Amino acid sequence: MRSIAWLSEKGGTGKTTSAVNTAVCLAKMKQRVLVIDADPQANATMVLLKGETTAEPPTLYHVLTNTADAGDTIRMTSTPGLDLLPGATELADANLTLVSEIGRERRLKMAMRGVDQHYDFVVIDTSPQRTLININVLNYVGEVYCPVDPGIFSLAGIVKLQGAVGEVVKFLDNPDLKISGLVVTRTNNDNLTRDVEAQIRATLGSQVYKATIPSSTKIGEAHARFMSVLDYAPRSPGAKAYEALTREILDHGKAIGTGLGVHAAPEAHDGSGERRPRRGRRVAG
Repeated sequence: MRSIAWLSEKGGTGKTTSAVNTAVCLAKMKQRVLVIDADPQANATMVLLKGETTAEPPTLYHVLTNTADAGDTIRMTSTPGLDLLPGATELADANLTLVSEIGRERRLKMAMRGVDQHYDFVVIDTSPQRTLININVLNYVGEVYCPVDPGIFSLAGIVKLQGAVGEVVKFLDNPDLKISGLVVTRTNNDNLTRDVEAQIRATLGSQVYKATIPSSTKIGEAHARFMSVLDYAPRSPGAKAYEALTREILDHGKAIGTGLGVHAAPEAHDGSGERRPRRGRRVAG
């Protein structure tokens, strides 16, 4: 099982878009995928639940506050092989609720024990702030992917993220945590994009993925219809870019020997041969 967080301490970089579209693409490539929406804005939840502005309880908030089990919170989506542990605006309150609690940085890691082995990939969307929720995410995942837009403040945001990862490795119980890849997003065919991308690649080298994600009206149109761009406009440049990026993520896992979750635990069935989580319902699509 590979666990991936899409994380950036700079807003507007395409973090949620990348989390949703790579997760959908992984599922289309026959991987078993769980998306965890750890952003209080819950935009990934809204897209994957076809426009539900507020997910019905329980949500990740209840999992982190120990009032619901993760396995009972997972919902199916309309994409075969893709499940969701939904977020909600209440997550913002969890940052305060957990401050005085024992094991506050380890709640997600503890909740996912045994549950994540049903999947090949766990993909987590996060908020752009350094919060207790994001520390929980960093203490759980093995890989961090950072979307970087071609703006003048991009490198400063990467430095902040490197600092956060370093603190988790040093002070918490996730010594194998690493920034596995930087993805240049929201690119345009202009000098600013070319100059900043060249600077990023010159500074960070092979850590920057070859695939870049273009600014695309099709991606925005897809989310407005609560769809991935791979479903809405599969032949568009945005969809092709996310397919290329997802293949790089798969190949990267093979290169560093993290595997693809072939030892995942047996799946639950409902008698019809279709995989189902312990609780939940399929979202109409």
